[in-house]
Amino acid sequence: MKRYETIELLLNLARLGALKKEIFISTKKLARELEISRQSVHRKIKELEKNGLITRRLTARGQYIKITHKGEDMLRCLHHELEALLGEVGILRLEGRVFTGIGEGAYYISHPFYERQFIKKLGFKPYPGTLNIRLTPESMKNRKRLESMEGILIEGFMNKDRSYGSVKCFKALINGSVEGGILLIERTHYGPDVIEIIAPMNLREKLNLKDGDLVRVEISL
Repeated sequence: MKRYETIELLLNLARLGALKKEIFISTKKLARELEISRQSVHRKIKELEKNGLITRRLTARGQYIKITHKGEDMLRCLHHELEALLGEVGILRLEGRVFTGIGEGAYYISHPFYERQFIKKLGFKPYPGTLNIRLTPESMKNRKRLESMEGILIEGFMNKDRSYGSVKCFKALINGSVEGGILLIERTHYGPDVIEIIAPMNLREKLNLKDGDLVRVEISL
């Protein structure tokens, strides 16, 4: 199935409420909405399910469908593409409070394989450590937007002992004065309410931060 066909079907399911909850929908109704045969709809629905874009529950009454996070991310990517094409790109803002992490950041940020990529792709050598902030509930929606965007990929690697995951980065302005970057780490002990920030200097010292202080981050889209 071509990308535009996938998006068209996801959009129709979203209009019917499948983004927020599981909905009952017949192939007959979808066929009428899309102006294609019921056989084609059935095939496309099964393909969406196979690709992890929807969940489908079959009952004696019929099928119940819900768009998955992966499917939602595809729709969000389309949204971001349209924003860029229509010149509606702006600034995405996140806010959160500083907390002391478990100390793994310094090791990974300083690893030569990662460090070379940070210098090349972000334009600076990061201070060996990350500033951890726990996002406010209001910022979680914007964090989710970042997850669905392309970002700057810091590739993972493998050595004889273990494998190291990739990291998605975004250049950012911290507290309106310090240029740095935020990291969305593939393998992390933290939940989705946490982001890690890097900069060329120790951000706690530079911005005089302590646990509990509010930090504002701006990402240009």
